[in-house]
Amino acid sequence: MSDIDNAAFFGAVLKAIACTRNHSTDESEYSAGVLAPATKIRQFEQTAAGRLLTIAEADQVLALLRTTFSTKETPDEEREYYLQYIEKVSGLTRASLGVSA
Repeated sequence: MSDIDNAAFFGAVLKAIACTRNHSTDESEYSAGVLAPATKIRQFEQTAAGRLLTIAEADQVLALLRTTFSTKETPDEEREYYLQYIEKVSGLTRASLGVSA
């Protein structure tokens, strides 16, 4: 994972959260399912400043992203678009994380 671009990775993940529409009608879930994961991702970003992410950390960040997608009821096609975008800009691949496409 030495070729991952942390800034691009975190930027793409946070962009995905910000740009995906919230299709859920349950506003009470938004705080726990979107705002809290986004805050944790920003904390990961600060913690990883100046060093490479570990595979476990990248996987945790993507799990938090998946939580936001689930909470927002993001369609599968849009989820896949953002995951491909994250791979493209950051150098991270789901294969390196052991995640199937």
